[in-house]
Amino acid sequence: MSSRDAVRPLWAEVDLDALEANYREIVRRVGPATKVIPSIKANAYGHGVVAVARALSAQGAYALACGAFEDAVAVRRAGITTKILLFVSYLPDSVPRLLEHGFLPTVANLETARAVAAAVRRPAAIYVKIDSGLGRLGVPMWNAVEFVKQVAALPRIVVEGIYTHLPFGDPAGLEWAKSQLREFRALLRALEHAGIVVSVTQAISSAGVLAMLDHGCTAVCPGHLLYGLSPVSPVVADCHPFPPVLRAIRTRLIHVTRNPTARAIGLGGRYPVPGGAVTGVVPIGSRDGYRSARTGKATMLLSGYRVPVLGVSLEHTTLDLSAIPDPTIGDEVVVVGGQGGDRITLSELAEWQQVHPLEVLTAFSGRMPIAIWRRRPSHTRVHSPRRGGA
Repeated sequence: MSSRDAVRPLWAEVDLDALEANYREIVRRVGPATKVIPSIKANAYGHGVVAVARALSAQGAYALACGAFEDAVAVRRAGITTKILLFVSYLPDSVPRLLEHGFLPTVANLETARAVAAAVRRPAAIYVKIDSGLGRLGVPMWNAVEFVKQVAALPRIVVEGIYTHLPFGDPAGLEWAKSQLREFRALLRALEHAGIVVSVTQAISSAGVLAMLDHGCTAVCPGHLLYGLSPVSPVVADCHPFPPVLRAIRTRLIHVTRNPTARAIGLGGRYPVPGGAVTGVVPIGSRDGYRSARTGKATMLLSGYRVPVLGVSLEHTTLDLSAIPDPTIGDEVVVVGGQGGDRITLSELAEWQQVHPLEVLTAFSGRMPIAIWRRRPSHTRVHSPRRGGA
C-alpha cells in the first residue's frame, strides 16, 4: 500500500536515514565509551515509536527510554529486545505489569521501590530519578543519598542506574545546569563512599550534548537532537549538524472551486474572496493536529508556489489557489517539506502557530499514516497511525 493510495490522502514522511545519522553524531560527540539511551517518549516525539525504536536499536543503543507504558509495550510487541527504561508515569500498583514485560522501572519514592521488591523473586534492576532542581519528578537532591541507601537495602533490588534531568535553552540556563551537574556528581561520589556503585549514571540530555558539557557520567539520554530539533538558542550552540527527521507532511487537493463573483466564505463570512478567485480544500484539520495560524500568515505549497491558508476546520483546510495555473483535484499539497524550489520548515509552521516545533509534532502524533523514507526507495513502507504513526 502506498500512502498516495489512501482514501484520505494525508501522510507524513519520516527520514530514518537522518535519525540514524543524528544518533551517530551524538555517539561521536560523547565518545564510544558513553552509553546512549535515546528518549522515544511521546510516540518518539511524534515520529512513530516502533519504527524509531527499531532503527535506534539497530544502531546499538544501550537502552530506550519511554514515558508511556503503551509505547513501551508496542516496542516489545514489535520484537525489539533492547532494554526499555520507563520514566515515572505510573502508580506503585502498576509495577507488576511493568515487570512482566521486562521493563526497567524508575523509582522516585519508597512506595514504588517496595512494590518492585514485593513483586520479584530474584534480583531486579531499577533506576532512581533525582530531582536536581527542575522541581517536577524525582528524589530531592538534599535527601538523595539517604533515599538510595534505603532502596539499595531492600531485598532483591539492584540499583543499576541513577539519573536526573537538566534541560536548558539559554546562557543563564547553561550556568544553572553546570551548577546542578556539580551537585549530581557530588551525590555519586557520596554514594561511592557509602559502598554503592552504580553502573549507569546520566545527567544530560540533548541540550547538554549540544553544549558539550563535561558531565562525568557513564550515559546520556538525548531526545530533541535525535529528531533534528534544537533544545537551545543559537547563542548557546549550533544544531545544524542534526537534520530534521520529519521530512514532510503531504496531502492532496480534494476539491476546487472557481468563484466567478466576489463573495465572503468561512465561518461568519470572515474571508472575502474577489471575483475570479480560486479556492481549494485539502483533508487536514484540527482533528489531525493542524491548528489555525495565530499570525494569519500560514501557507502550504502547491506546484512549487506558496498558497495562503484561508481557514481550518475539524477535518479540512481551505486554501487560496488564485495564483496557481489550473489547480486540479489530486494535486499534491505540502504542509511541511519541500516542493519545487521552496520549503516550509517545521519551525516556520510553529512560528505561524506561535508554539514550539515539538508542540507541532506532538499535535500531529498518531493522527496520520507515516511513510518511512529511506534513500533506498525499496525500503520505503507505510505505517498506520497511533503507535506507528506521526
